[in-house]
Amino acid sequence: MKHPGNKSSRHVQSFIFNTAMLLELLVALIVIIALIIMFAHVPVDLKLLVENGEFNQFLKKMFDLIIGIELLKMLCRHDLDSIVEVLLFSVAREMIIEHMPIYYELVGIIAIAILFLVRKYLFVSALDKADDEQ
Repeated sequence: MKHPGNKSSRHVQSFIFNTAMLLELLVALIVIIALIIMFAHVPVDLKLLVENGEFNQFLKKMFDLIIGIELLKMLCRHDLDSIVEVLLFSVAREMIIEHMPIYYELVGIIAIAILFLVRKYLFVSALDKADDEQ
């Protein structure tokens, strides 16, 4: 027996889902614009690298670009693998750029090891792809 409000609740759920997808696309477009702006500054950053030797600052900006690109891929693909990649790059960036005490570095190493273990043993991409097909 069907519930009389079932059709309207599905309509509301569909509207909310479509609105969320449109907002996600808007965020993706904003990320693309930000990445283009950041790419425009790369030649200036290279010039500063040569003149001032600010390699750490250059690495920070490049990691920001890489993380932005991975974030954009995560917004487009909707799979667990891209989430793990974004987390890996984020942790690696913090470990390389920020000069933290050794115990923070150890926590970062453990976090990366856990992410690799999750990616290798707990994450089955075939299941994720099977969910996308449904």
